Amino acid sequence: MTTQTHITQTGIKPFSVRAIDILVAVLLIAVASPILILKYIYRRCRYGSAIEYVYIYGLDNTQITLYQFTGEGICCQWPHLLNLLKGDISLLGTEQSYIFEEASAHNPASSLTHKLSTNQLSNLTEIKPGLLSFKLMHQQVGLSFENQDNAIINAHRSALSYLLAISRTLVIWLFSSHDANKHTKTIPLFDIELNNLSMSELLTRITSQARQSRALPMYKQAVDKQAMNKPAMAQYAFVNADCMNISIKNSQYRHCLQNACDMVFADGSGIRLASLWKGLAPKDNLNGTDMFPLLCQQLADNGLSLFLLGGEEGIAASAADKMQCRFPRLKVAGTHHGFIDDPKLNDAVIKQINESGASVLLVAMGAPKQELWLAKHKHRLDVAVGIGVGGLFDFYAEKVKRAPLWVRQIGMEWICRLSEEPGRMWKRYILGNPLFIYRVLKEIRRERAQAVMTQKSIRKDSHKLNQSHSGNGAMIEPECKTDTTASDISIADLSNIETKNLLALTRCQRQRISRRLGCGVKRILDLFGASFLLLLLLPALMLVALLIRIESKGPVLFSQQRAGKNNTPFTMWKFRSMYQDAEQRLGKLQADNEMQGGVLFKMKRDPRITLVGKFIRKASIDELPQLWNVICGEMSLVGPRPALESEVKQYSLKERKRLAVKPGITCIWQVSGRSDIPFDRQVELDVDYIYQQSLLTDIWILLKTIPAVLLARGAY
Repeated sequence: MTTQTHITQTGIKPFSVRAIDILVAVLLIAVASPILILKYIYRRCRYGSAIEYVYIYGLDNTQITLYQFTGEGICCQWPHLLNLLKGDISLLGTEQSYIFEEASAHNPASSLTHKLSTNQLSNLTEIKPGLLSFKLMHQQVGLSFENQDNAIINAHRSALSYLLAISRTLVIWLFSSHDANKHTKTIPLFDIELNNLSMSELLTRITSQARQSRALPMYKQAVDKQAMNKPAMAQYAFVNADCMNISIKNSQYRHCLQNACDMVFADGSGIRLASLWKGLAPKDNLNGTDMFPLLCQQLADNGLSLFLLGGEEGIAASAADKMQCRFPRLKVAGTHHGFIDDPKLNDAVIKQINESGASVLLVAMGAPKQELWLAKHKHRLDVAVGIGVGGLFDFYAEKVKRAPLWVRQIGMEWICRLSEEPGRMWKRYILGNPLFIYRVLKEIRRERAQAVMTQKSIRKDSHKLNQSHSGNGAMIEPECKTDTTASDISIADLSNIETKNLLALTRCQRQRISRRLGCGVKRILDLFGASFLLLLLLPALMLVALLIRIESKGPVLFSQQRAGKNNTPFTMWKFRSMYQDAEQRLGKLQADNEMQGGVLFKMKRDPRITLVGKFIRKASIDELPQLWNVICGEMSLVGPRPALESEVKQYSLKERKRLAVKPGITCIWQVSGRSDIPFDRQVELDVDYIYQQSLLTDIWILLKTIPAVLLARGAY
């Protein structure tokens, strides 16, 4: 058997991987250098020391010192890029395992060896710890039971596979929910309660029930289970998007999932996506195919046996043989194909299962047939656990090829299934997936409507209660009637409070997920858009800079402190369009201000503006250096225009709402008339944008900016 270390030595190409790490580190440090410098100065002034150290395990059980900024914050780990540049860590590698600083101060080698467990020592490879890891990605997509070692080894085989793995990890991190409730016990979907367990919790539960069942007295001559005080078989089911669609039309199957099954588990990216939309995160993507080898290992370790029922003739036996080769101690009590519609054959198979002494029964007949068969015969089956597993045997008998891990990591296994069996699967995926999404969105909309109705009902009852207590003495109802009404209202409130809190929590979680996703997409648009425009317009920018320098003395760029998000000051850059003494001459011109409201200062014929300045203002070229502010994260392509700190001091509470988001280069009022629009109307348009902002809205505003700039309406 090939060891992991041998695979690592022969498969990894360290030079290409190291080259990518260096290139990425240099680019990120170069782009973030202004932020890093300011962050360093700020931390140094606030804490006295800007950099602190943390220690992790490295290659060959050595200690690595990681740099990070002192204190807390979203940018505190940016100094890790220096470790990436030095080669201490990799961009994508093994999970970081931290060490206590004080334990390794005197004798690092001995303390490290002491702290690493035997399992950790056996899993050490020649791959460095990474800023990103497959373990974190697997947790995000519900594959935490998958071993990250082989995935990392495959990712390090070539530069292309390394880049693809990094891209995949970043995309999954970006579009995964970080705020969804991962600790909920159940996930309601289509009026079916899905049990939220991890794969390890599921395996532990199955093994525990099987061991308890085997411990009970077994009398072959006994027929009545109740006389033996032996519980009925526990039935488990895995449901995917197709199963949920079937449950809508098949009432018998729906009743089985709701009542007959002891537990129902979420299977597939469709169910996971629907759960996240509801603000709930499944711990793992639970399905029979992933569970099967792990279950076989658990049963082998505990001396328990299983029976395989389902598939075509010989498929179950082939799958059993392959599992026994993989796990020599595994006991397969028996196998049988799944075509047992004949009553006599059905009875004979049940007898065979009971006489086999199997603890676990896996039934692969496809949904809903397998669940209905288990529910119908569960009191006749002498097994501890019965599980419907769909097409599991076909995969392990190698009749059907399963999608590789990287496809499952991005939730696209269904595309592989569709490509392998398009004639059988096209209805399930091409028609079924959109139908499932529609039904999920419809259910979410209905829950929101119910929450609104519940709130209205509570407010109405509270209003009636307040009215009953606010009347004068002559108008008060008899005491007994008043008490009864108050009691009724209290009971109503108590009965609704749990539902109200749950719906409100779910709604808030959905809004946080949507907001975080929107912010991530907006940031990507800002980075790509600003970078592309800077590169595209670089020759024109250099020409403008030259013209400004020729016409008048002074710097080409003009910097000014502006109010950013939450009134955080930042330095905004523009091409200089005025003479150097423009600020000194402003006081004399305040009486000629043509902008209504008195907050902003605008003049159509401002004497402080140069000839080149008039042109670049008219064409909005003077704003282009703000693309650098966008790249630095201080501004956005679309948002309220950044205000002067002196202007913010004059803001009313309503006007301060403009500061709730990052300022932008363009906005709604800029494409609707610019300086011709009064200040109070500008505020209204900015506030409307804040509450209605979306990717489509930003794209629409950016497209409308083009004719607004060309026509130069309201620009001066």
